[in-house]
Amino acid sequence: MSVPFSDHVRVLWKTTIHNVVWSVWLARNQWIFESKTMDFRSALSLIWRAVSDTNRLEIECMCNCVNDILILRRFDLRGRPVRASVIRIVIWSHPAPGCTKVNTDGVTLSSPGAGGYGGIFRNCRAFVKGCFVVSLDHVFAFETELLAASIAIDFAW
Repeated sequence: MSVPFSDHVRVLWKTTIHNVVWSVWLARNQWIFESKTMDFRSALSLIWRAVSDTNRLEIECMCNCVNDILILRRFDLRGRPVRASVIRIVIWSHPAPGCTKVNTDGVTLSSPGAGGYGGIFRNCRAFVKGCFVVSLDHVFAFETELLAASIAIDFAW
């Protein structure tokens, strides 16, 4: 099983591996040619500085996914997240007693493109009374929203 990494994290991993190899090479050459020894902490500090510098200079954006965030946090690094479009907080409210509430949504990968729509029916105690999901091959984003609303009205009627 492979875990997908963003280009940002992939570059950091490659930098880390290259710097480990380079630090071993440098320590070996200093020991052979200059009779100097490099302790483990110095080598680790050298590697860490290079990875941190690469992280600051990296122009690629990270994926806004849990894998990338966990990896970067583990090493106390900051990523450059992909800028989100507008994020709105939506708070779901219960319908009146005896009523059913439907929430619908539609989405496409590109417009026009593959997409789908769906909806969920809930009662006043937030119990799911039913739901629907439909996938489509070639559709515009606006069509998916309209189809979701249309199907919800048909079910409710």
